[in-house]
Amino acid sequence: MAAAPGAFVVPPGTLVRLAATRQLPRDTDLLHAALHSRRLVLFKALLARVGREDLPPGARAAFDRDWRLLTRSESPAPAAARRLLDYPAVGGWVVDALNAQGPEGLAAALRPLGGIAVATGLSTGAPLDLLLPTADGRLVLPGIGVQDARAPRVRIRSGPRGTLLTPVGRPARSVLLRPDGRGVGAGWDSLAVLPGSAGRLDDLGTGHTFDAGSRPRTDRAAWLARWRAAVALLESADPWRAAEVTRLVRSVVPMAPAGEGASSGTLRAAPWAVQTALPDTARRFAEVLVHELAHSKLAVLADLVALHRADGAAVHRVAWREDPRPFDGVLQGTYAHLALADLWSRVAERPGAAPAARRAARARCEKYRAQVADALPVLLDSHQLTERGTRFTVSMKQHLTSLGRGPNSPYALSDSLSGDGDVR
Repeated sequence: MAAAPGAFVVPPGTLVRLAATRQLPRDTDLLHAALHSRRLVLFKALLARVGREDLPPGARAAFDRDWRLLTRSESPAPAAARRLLDYPAVGGWVVDALNAQGPEGLAAALRPLGGIAVATGLSTGAPLDLLLPTADGRLVLPGIGVQDARAPRVRIRSGPRGTLLTPVGRPARSVLLRPDGRGVGAGWDSLAVLPGSAGRLDDLGTGHTFDAGSRPRTDRAAWLARWRAAVALLESADPWRAAEVTRLVRSVVPMAPAGEGASSGTLRAAPWAVQTALPDTARRFAEVLVHELAHSKLAVLADLVALHRADGAAVHRVAWREDPRPFDGVLQGTYAHLALADLWSRVAERPGAAPAARRAARARCEKYRAQVADALPVLLDSHQLTERGTRFTVSMKQHLTSLGRGPNSPYALSDSLSGDGDVR
């Protein structure tokens, strides 16, 4: 595995543009490079921990086999390997493995590494010839799919027509994975492509925890239709935001509904994944995508730049939650709600919008704008922001002040902000 690059420098302009929620391509490239560097550091930390732990002999031998395969699989196509290793579920897995308790916990957490190594080899075209244990009879290949092998081991062998997955003792359940990523055979299920993007609907248990147990079947048609409708809404109202969503979202991971409405979340260890229950409307799905993508951007940035020095005490009240929030939660929520205020401000100002649609968009913009305006003093008056954290937060405030000043906007935003942008 290649060494991680050196420290990254975040230029002032990049910090300001990210604070305004609308970065340039070079800013996104910096985030991607930083994420990959951190992912490699975590893998090296895992290698070091395995070297220190007194693992059972079988677990150590399996890790050595899988690590060698992962290293070999990178060589034919480093860019393809990088994309697989940066897949959100892989980030969630490596952090879980690092946090596993004791040798036995670590040994159990290491088992998915073989599937990661095989998925990397499939992505790069590396030759494969090995026996790999399954998890409860299922072979999980993150970012690609799942084979219901119904066998304890699967023979994986590259050939001229693709890669053959043959369950030991059950040759009738063999699967041929073609170079184009399609699988043919009993018990194979590929992740569905999110239309118009390189992302996946990760509904097979390959997301984050690599759950090998039985899962309720997702209504894929409903999810993909709702995704299409959400992206179409963004394309008609805010093409830049639509392009960002289709470019950056790597996976949508279905969650069970929690209470009323759709629930969603982003794991800091797995940026660019959107975990959500199925939103009930295209508008709601569009909001979830924009909101969670903002969390991903800030999570990656926060690994590059120390924005605050606060501890994790949950003592701050915010308008969008009933429970007290830690300082970092206030910062994350303020940023995500600013992205939504920005979205609906542009929807309200788009040419040709019907009056009723314009009024509805203004109302949503005002809702999110008020929430951000309410939270900014918590951040700016806290004395917990670093110098760059202050610059980032002041830039958020300045962007909030600018919203609603387009040619189609009949209202000023000075009700809660003074002319120079100070929050009252």
